Amino acid sequence: MINEQEYIETVKRMRTRTARLEREGDYWTEEEKKELATQFTAGSSITKIAVLLQRTEPAIFQQIEKMDLYGRKKRPQRRKSRPKPAACLCPACMLSPSACVRCESDQTRKGEI
Repeated sequence: MINEQEYIETVKRMRTRTARLEREGDYWTEEEKKELATQFTAGSSITKIAVLLQRTEPAIFQQIEKMDLYGRKKRPQRRKSRPKPAACLCPACMLSPSACVRCESDQTRKGEI
């Protein structure tokens, strides 16, 4: 276990990328995956897990997603479909020329109306 000052220094070095972490860039072992799952379900912070496992925070996020610890694959969130805006008919803005302020003013300048 490390003391608070060492923890803070490790986090600073990790975030500023001034020092390479021990396991950074290596393949995940089964023991590390089990430890990640244990720490995650226990409610440990991502930063604390990263320092413990000597990995970067993005690597922790990525592995959590890969292992589906958030449960997003089991319970996907469906997005509500929104009604599409009215389609336009004129070539410039795709609204009917009588309803389109822009086309109406363009046609007025050109003398088409």
